[in-house]
Amino acid sequence: MAQDTTCTLSPTETFYRDLAQRRAEHPDTTRAIGQYGYIELESTWGDEATILNTARISTGNNRLSSVADFTPKDRRLLFELLRDQHGTPFETIYFRYRFVAPIFVLRQWVKHRISSWNEFSMRYRSPIDAFYLPEPAATQVDGFPVLDEDDLESYEKLMRAVLDWQSERYTKTCRRIDEARERGDLPPKTPGRDPYRGRARELLRNVVPVSAYSDVYWTVNLRSLMNFFQLRCKPGAQYEIREYANAARELFAAQYPLLAEVIEEVAALQQNPKGTQSE
Repeated sequence: MAQDTTCTLSPTETFYRDLAQRRAEHPDTTRAIGQYGYIELESTWGDEATILNTARISTGNNRLSSVADFTPKDRRLLFELLRDQHGTPFETIYFRYRFVAPIFVLRQWVKHRISSWNEFSMRYRSPIDAFYLPEPAATQVDGFPVLDEDDLESYEKLMRAVLDWQSERYTKTCRRIDEARERGDLPPKTPGRDPYRGRARELLRNVVPVSAYSDVYWTVNLRSLMNFFQLRCKPGAQYEIREYANAARELFAAQYPLLAEVIEEVAALQQNPKGTQSE
């Protein structure tokens, strides 16, 4: 990646330089995924005390200020709420992740509908001209390479050609629009979105492959987040989304160690109902 001044960088280089700066400034809440992927737990609202205060709304006013105030009884209640599937208290704390992932991963992720989703728009900005290239672990099943080196070389060449074509066509279209304005065939450019360039982006984005990357803000409550972890962290989930889900869970656990511990205890109990319950 170029290390020159901003004015000499392509939009994609500028984009990824900004992500690198985020990783440098926030190493504890960000993760790189593969060559171009990225995830960050950017902000949260509420904590374990929020869950218990919500659950106790009808039984008393014994409110907790923070996790530091927890007694063994409070921890036990947190476990029992989760074990017995009292779901609504877990809907009262929220997480906002930002992630950069291939579009085919986004298509799986967006199926977790009980959340807020804001995605990079190729109507207003040019596509990120980077694409997912499977690493060796992603191409193998039980040690067998389902895509060999020749397949990957051909795949990479094709993806690069498609994204280069899109970029070249857009540049050429912008030049024709500018020339038409100079001749007086089109009205002068006005502040705001250029409808001619905008329509070109709308049409040319149609060729962008699902291996290309997009940028998303995802806001989700804990109940939905736990469902996401349960489905997407398990071994049977597709390799690529599992990489993001595992990273999202690691970032969550680092910030909410008590919650992460209780979630693991309940999961272990569900797998072994006759095992010892949390004390």
